[in-house]
Amino acid sequence: SSIDEWFTGNFEALWNSPNCKDKDQQALLLNNWTFTKGLPVASAQWRARACLLASKTIAKLPLQPQAQINWLNDQLFTTHLARLSLMLADHFYSSQGITQEWQNPHYKAYANTDRQSKELKQKLDEHLIGVANHAKKIAKDLAKLNASLNQLEVNAFLSSSVDKNQKEKFGWQDVAKKLAHTLSKETVTQGFFGINMASTGKGKTLANAKIMYALGIETGRIRFSVALGLRTLTLQTGREYREKLELTDEELAIAVGGLAVKQLFDNQQIKASDTNEEIDQQSATGSESQNEFIDAELYVDYKGEIKAHSLSKWTQINEKLEKLLIAPVLVSTIDHLMPATEGTKGGKQIAPMLRLLTSDLVLDEPDDFGLEDLPALCRLVHWAGMLGSRVLLSTATLPPSLANALFQAYQAGWAHYVKVNGSSWDGRISCAWFDEFNSHNEQVNDSFKNVHAKFVNNRIKELKAKTEHQRKGDIVFVDRCDAMNNAENLAQVIHSNIIKLHQAHQQSLEGKTISIGLIRMANINPLVAVSKEILALDAPPNTAIHYCIYHSRYPLAVRSHIENQLDTLLNRKVPDAIWRHESIQKAINNSDEAHHIFVVLASPVAEVGRDHDYDWAIIEPSSMRSIIQIAGRVLRHRDKIPEQPNILLLNKNYKTLVAKYPPPYYERPGFESKALQLATHEL
Repeated sequence: SSIDEWFTGNFEALWNSPNCKDKDQQALLLNNWTFTKGLPVASAQWRARACLLASKTIAKLPLQPQAQINWLNDQLFTTHLARLSLMLADHFYSSQGITQEWQNPHYKAYANTDRQSKELKQKLDEHLIGVANHAKKIAKDLAKLNASLNQLEVNAFLSSSVDKNQKEKFGWQDVAKKLAHTLSKETVTQGFFGINMASTGKGKTLANAKIMYALGIETGRIRFSVALGLRTLTLQTGREYREKLELTDEELAIAVGGLAVKQLFDNQQIKASDTNEEIDQQSATGSESQNEFIDAELYVDYKGEIKAHSLSKWTQINEKLEKLLIAPVLVSTIDHLMPATEGTKGGKQIAPMLRLLTSDLVLDEPDDFGLEDLPALCRLVHWAGMLGSRVLLSTATLPPSLANALFQAYQAGWAHYVKVNGSSWDGRISCAWFDEFNSHNEQVNDSFKNVHAKFVNNRIKELKAKTEHQRKGDIVFVDRCDAMNNAENLAQVIHSNIIKLHQAHQQSLEGKTISIGLIRMANINPLVAVSKEILALDAPPNTAIHYCIYHSRYPLAVRSHIENQLDTLLNRKVPDAIWRHESIQKAINNSDEAHHIFVVLASPVAEVGRDHDYDWAIIEPSSMRSIIQIAGRVLRHRDKIPEQPNILLLNKNYKTLVAKYPPPYYERPGFESKALQLATHEL
């Protein structure tokens, strides 16, 4: 009777087909339960297999009734890996041909069609039994997967890479690595949730690798994924990560958006050198587009050997999947791992789920996303915990509430992992905090918020105790002006301060001066409007201003060219090398002016993921976080203490000046909303 009530009370077409709400419900319900080709029970082969499995199951059931397990809510690790096994088996078996002895002419139901010919292929009974058989084998071999995959060499980060001259700046990395090593064994039972809050320019990227490496030494799994909080990742940026982590292309894989990105990068490399890297011919032919595991546009840069592992039989049908799984270290955007937690397209779950199951996770700048992305971010961290990964957050601008939310998500996920993989767990997570001043660890249950606040407060004290600061700020006041439009008004204020900042922070050589500055605008349309007005203004006598407009709405080829120029120009690790840069020499040699100002007018695309070093910056505010991120691009590579402010903040943003609409003004980007409006829109 309860089944009848469920069918009549809760079961309608909308349960599985939400898009049909405007259609005839009764007709849809009738159609859903009409099987013109027959159910699998009509197949003798299927019935025989079902009876065999039922007999084995009955023999294993306990004689005495036990407490009922709510599998869907209480056994997430088991149910999700069961679904993963079914999905992988389904994709594998669908790629196979037909079994002739299964082709019963009296059974008319088919499971799929051939991807090439579009002709009907496997019968439904054959497909279901074949998938079940392979799913059983996959589930059994999942337990061997971690041990059969490539690991980082045990001595990858064994010795300190810090020489005596840099020990004061980078020595903290090895202190953090040492602490992580002591925690390695306890993370097997307690999990691991860490936060690296070191300041810009202190080498967080390499420190993260050392921490994750040290955590894995005693556990036998030295594998991790670096998920960047960027909207897009270029192959060039990925390879810069490879260099920073001091790893080879056989140890670290890079997953980027598509072949076009790789070809653009290769074009830049050809221009920069005489060597030409061969383009992956299999990707170039588009032959992999028939597979549904991975987006056809994804390119995986990995040169390591594709060695056999426990799931090779099922994963080798897709080379990209194999590369993503086998590489000891993977660098990608968060978006490439997020499908693990999303069930709308089952095939897209397979690669990121296997990656989370077999490697630890570094979230680099996770706070780059807005509040609307918080549920997805928490979901990813929850799944990482549920699948047994250790998680490290890497950012100096992590809001306390976000840190606490992600900890709770991880703790809840780990609780499901230890139900199956642990003997007993007291609810505490092994946590650690790192920065250039201290490394601290503590097993935490409900006290995370307090322990985190204590570490942050100590960090603030250390920062305040520094007597010399590389970034000094000031506020520039700009108000509405009825005599001109707001873009023109703002342009004049910015233009006059460009001249002042150049005079205060210029470099000189043989009678010539240069400086490179960043104007950061919050939105692209105002950026373009203000840029047009700035370009129309005259430079002072004996001064040339060279402008570059940089935002994410350019065509990919244009943006790639701009970023390649900026990446080389703004690498200031050898300060005097700037004078030998082709763009600088060309500008100076083709002009009689003595003073040259190079200005990048950019959207928030300049904030995160670019290893750029500017002399000064002017910032249109949108959030405290964005201000801190831009500050991290000023004197990023050079130890130089300015005498005058090198960062200027506008006292209000463009939206506030225009004020065509009611607030919120500090959103998209920014954290203001209609429900939570700022008390004042003055900085």
